[in-house]
Amino acid sequence: MRVFGYTLLVLTLCLLQSCSRTDLYNQKTKTLDSLNGALNLKVKELQKTDTALLQRCILRYNYYRQFVKQNINDTLTKTEADNLQRFYESGNNLEAFWSNRFALLGRAALMNGQQNKLSDDIKSELVDLPELEKFIEREKAATTQLIDLAASQQKSYYTALEEFKNALREVENLIRARNKGELPTIVRDTLAL
Repeated sequence: MRVFGYTLLVLTLCLLQSCSRTDLYNQKTKTLDSLNGALNLKVKELQKTDTALLQRCILRYNYYRQFVKQNINDTLTKTEADNLQRFYESGNNLEAFWSNRFALLGRAALMNGQQNKLSDDIKSELVDLPELEKFIEREKAATTQLIDLAASQQKSYYTALEEFKNALREVENLIRARNKGELPTIVRDTLAL
């Protein structure tokens, strides 16, 4: 009778442990889903960036920068030099955002794939709980870092865009003053090679 009692007790404990183990895996799945949701929200924000406006600004920046480099060789006033400096800095920041945006979106896609694979492994209970804790902590750290970087890049973008718009007016005035009142005409080759 004692053996039966001990066996029943052990089976009951195993059953309870099994239930709590499944609950722990479900909890970890929810945690990972939350991380994935936060990451995808930031990705959507990055994707919503007005890339047409960004491309137009970068294109104009490159044309005007080239024109200034080739045609403005004489002394500038302090105000003109400051405006030109702001124009260069904001244009460089816009170009940096353009390339960083692609890098962040690529990293986010990679992390999404990793998180989905880990989620599948959790649902199948293929990972031990102690290892799972480590994996989820790494994913939290990486996701937080990526979200912070993306937020920083977005802030930098909007600041650079506003600075670029303000400096652009003054640089256009500088170009007009040195180019007989005209802005440079951009001629594109229409022949396909």
